[in-house]
Amino acid sequence: MTFIFWLCFVLLVQVYILYPQTLRLLTLLKPTPPSAPLPRGKYVSIIIAAYNEQSVIEKKILNTLALDYPRDKIEILIGDDGSSDGTAEIVKRYSSQVRLLKNEKNEGKAAMLNKLCEAAKGEIFLFSDANTMLEGSALKNLIAEFTSEKIGCVCGQLVLKDESDFSLSKTESLYWKRESRLKALESGFGAVMGSNGALYAIRSELYTKLPTHKTIMDDFYISAKILMKNYACVFCEKALAFENTSASKFGEFKRKVRIGRANFNFLLDFLPMLNPLRPIRAYIFISHKLLRWLSPFLLLAIFSCSIFLMQTHIFYKIFFAVELLFVIAALLGVRVCNYFLSMNFALFLGFCKSFFKEKSGAWKRVERL
Repeated sequence: MTFIFWLCFVLLVQVYILYPQTLRLLTLLKPTPPSAPLPRGKYVSIIIAAYNEQSVIEKKILNTLALDYPRDKIEILIGDDGSSDGTAEIVKRYSSQVRLLKNEKNEGKAAMLNKLCEAAKGEIFLFSDANTMLEGSALKNLIAEFTSEKIGCVCGQLVLKDESDFSLSKTESLYWKRESRLKALESGFGAVMGSNGALYAIRSELYTKLPTHKTIMDDFYISAKILMKNYACVFCEKALAFENTSASKFGEFKRKVRIGRANFNFLLDFLPMLNPLRPIRAYIFISHKLLRWLSPFLLLAIFSCSIFLMQTHIFYKIFFAVELLFVIAALLGVRVCNYFLSMNFALFLGFCKSFFKEKSGAWKRVERL
C-alpha cells in the first residue's frame, strides 16, 4: 500500500511539476541546430469544418481573406456539415473566393475533414476552427517554420480571450498559457505533443484519414500520426490564433468529457510513440499525455491508500486532511482547486464513456462567448 501511494504520488508530481523542469534541463544540454534557409512560398489549402456557425462564419471568412500571404497561393475550403442554420447560405455569398463542400446531414467533423482534405490541392493543409480568428501574419509565420523536409507539422499558439465570469473558464485561459510554454519546450525536440484545432498546418501528403465511427480528437490524432511517421512537429509562438472562452460552465465541462472520451477511444493507436528507439519522444508522450490521461486513477489510488495508511504514521493523517481541504476548496469554488478536480473528473467520465458504443462520431458544438 505504501509503495502504491508513493508511486502514484511521484507520477503525479512528474506530470505537473517535474516534467517542465526536466524539459528545460534537456533543452540546455541539446546542441543548437544550424540555421536553415526560409522555405519558398507554398500553395496552402485552408481547411475549415463548420457546423451551425452562422454567428461567426462570415467573420471567419473575412479574417481568412485578410491574411498576409500571396492570394494566388491560397485556396479556402469550408465544409458545412449539415448545419440547420444559415451557415451554408452565408458561405455561398463568397463563392468566388471560397469553395463550399456541403453534407446534407451531420456526419461529424472527422468525416467532414476527410472530405475537405480529399478535395484540397495544396502542398500544405492549414486547419482552423470556424470560431477562431487569426492574427494577420499567422499563416506566413507558420509556413516559415517548414525549413526542413522532416518537419511535418507546425502548430500555432492559441490565445483564449476570457470574457466570462465563471472560474472554470478563467482558469482555462491560464491552462492554455501553460500548454503553450510546454509546446515551446517540446518544439526544440521536434515532438510537440498534440496540435490545437484552432491553428496548425501539415504537409498534405502526411494527412491520415480520420476514423469516423466514434468520437476522435482530430487535431491530436493527425499530429500524433505524423510523429509516428518520424516527422517533426514544432511550435510557432508567432502564429497567433484567438478564441473566446466557453459561454457555459457546463458546456466547457462537457467538452472536456468529450476530449477525455476521444483520448481513450484511440489510446491503442498512440502506443507506438512509446518506441524506446526514440526515447525523447516517448518521454514527452508519457509525461505530457499518457500520465495526464491517467491522473484521475492516480488521484483515486492516492486518496484510497492514504485512508488505509493513516493509522501507520502521522504524515498520512496530515496528507489526508490536506486532501479533504483541497476537495472542500474545490466545492467552494476556489479557482485552481475547482479546475484541477473538474478536469480530472471529466477525464474519468470520458474513460467510462469510452466503453459504450456510440451512434456516430458526430460532433456537438460548444457555444463560445
